[in-house]
Amino acid sequence: MNSATREFEFGSTARSHWELDPDLVFLNHGSFGAVPRELQNRALEVRRRIERNPVEEIWRSGAVAIRGVAEEVAHFVGGRPEGTGFVTNATAAVNAFLDSFPLESGDEVLHFDHGYNAVWQTLLMVAKRRGIIPRKVELPLPCPGSGAVVDAIVSACTAKTRLIVLDQITSPTALRFPVAEIVAAAKSLNIEVLVDGAHAPGMLDRPAAEGDPAGWTGNLHKWPCAIRGCAVLCVRSDFVERIKPPVISHHLDESFAAEFDWQGTFDPTPWLLAGEAIRFMDRFGGWELVRNRNHALATRMQEMLCGRFGVDAISPLDGSMLGCMATIPFPDRLQRGEDGPPPEAMQAELLAKHRVEVPVMDFAGRRHLRISCHVYNDVDDYEKLADAMDAMG
Repeated sequence: MNSATREFEFGSTARSHWELDPDLVFLNHGSFGAVPRELQNRALEVRRRIERNPVEEIWRSGAVAIRGVAEEVAHFVGGRPEGTGFVTNATAAVNAFLDSFPLESGDEVLHFDHGYNAVWQTLLMVAKRRGIIPRKVELPLPCPGSGAVVDAIVSACTAKTRLIVLDQITSPTALRFPVAEIVAAAKSLNIEVLVDGAHAPGMLDRPAAEGDPAGWTGNLHKWPCAIRGCAVLCVRSDFVERIKPPVISHHLDESFAAEFDWQGTFDPTPWLLAGEAIRFMDRFGGWELVRNRNHALATRMQEMLCGRFGVDAISPLDGSMLGCMATIPFPDRLQRGEDGPPPEAMQAELLAKHRVEVPVMDFAGRRHLRISCHVYNDVDDYEKLADAMDAMG
């Protein structure tokens, strides 16, 4: 298949593989993903097969099959097979890791102010239970480059810092953080790192291997388009016996794999089909082509939208701090003070009046929107977004 044919399969042509409303400009793949029709049909087949003999398909053969898929996913994300296990989502993985990680009262855990709110809430709960001190590290916008991220987190470390919970791709600002450099700097200070790579699978190549942190987690329902309820936690070899799953069941202390593969009765379908979700992108030329195309689109659309809105980009325009998403400040005329409509209202207006689904959020005192770029998106989608913003009063 030549490159021209592959390019033709992206954008509106590729959209036929999904159930997305034909009149919807869907620019929010980053929140909950979108499951292809083919994978939805396979999920129905697997669930029907399970119902023929639930004991066999869930318990006897199911656990064996899950381990095989977990090893396939480990290869895809760059984790060690013996230290890779399924969880329902990245938030569950962060909860499990923090619950098992050795922390004492007075220990500091650092987290950037660009981080995911659910992770910060988890750190607050750990503080209540165990007396740790969670600290937010500020990273002003615009961010000039990766060096500023490293400098900010390293300068915030103290003698009490034991752990950094680090986003690989930030949720509100869509910035790609320099994980390898931060992990290396942290190791020199005897500080461990847990990487929240919720968006990283499919967006980055083997993201769990970046820097070899103590722990890494990523969602497969986002860019690989897996059935929701499918994520993984990968841990370094010296943490395999220490980190426990979110739910303790029959196999306590047998092995990391045994404990994570069986966390009580549940629907194993999302986990069993994770490998098929990963292989689905073969029809678009494989993951390297998909990643490169989506990243290039995000880079171009960041520059185009900043130009249309008349705003400065929050990260370098060369795309060096982007994956397959970009966050753009609202035009100055649409910036709202405390008395203005909340971001949810403006997001709802874009959907109701213009059929554009895109997340809107306030960050660092300014209103922003975040675009996602996947195989079914093309330039017209972002032009329609820009036109919709022009029409907003």
